[in-house]
Amino acid sequence: MPSKLSVTQKQFIEEMGNLYATYGLSRLNGMLIGLLLCSETPLSLDEISARLNRSKGLISQATRRLNSTGYIKKIEGPESRKDYYIADYDIFINVFHFNMTTVRKNLSIADQFLHLVKSDGKSSARWKENLEVMELFYTNMNEFYEGFDMRWSELKKRIAKP
Repeated sequence: MPSKLSVTQKQFIEEMGNLYATYGLSRLNGMLIGLLLCSETPLSLDEISARLNRSKGLISQATRRLNSTGYIKKIEGPESRKDYYIADYDIFINVFHFNMTTVRKNLSIADQFLHLVKSDGKSSARWKENLEVMELFYTNMNEFYEGFDMRWSELKKRIAKP
């Protein structure tokens, strides 16, 4: 990838920053993911810093976090003393697993409080109904996610790893 980003690449990087901010990550993390997704070659911290116009310290922190979550991957590059990064092959399923965790937390809260509300006899009928709806919704969402996760594992076998 040339050192200068195209207009389309810049737009993509900005959109990824905005999207990943909605996941609760920093906008910079999303921008870094966007940059690596549209990069033809692995990028060093210096290259990432220059292209995103951010300090190397901020980029170093972001790459460590994203690498630990499986969103990006550290690999060997042309200069052995530098760290290079690519978008992880499993980035999208790893984001999906992050969302599954949120669904399961919601289900756990619904189960916990529905049990308490049913046993205390003092809570409003409306609260109980809302918790029942919450439990039903997140139970079904969890089942959907588990099914999708299994289907994706099968589909992924058809894709040649880069």
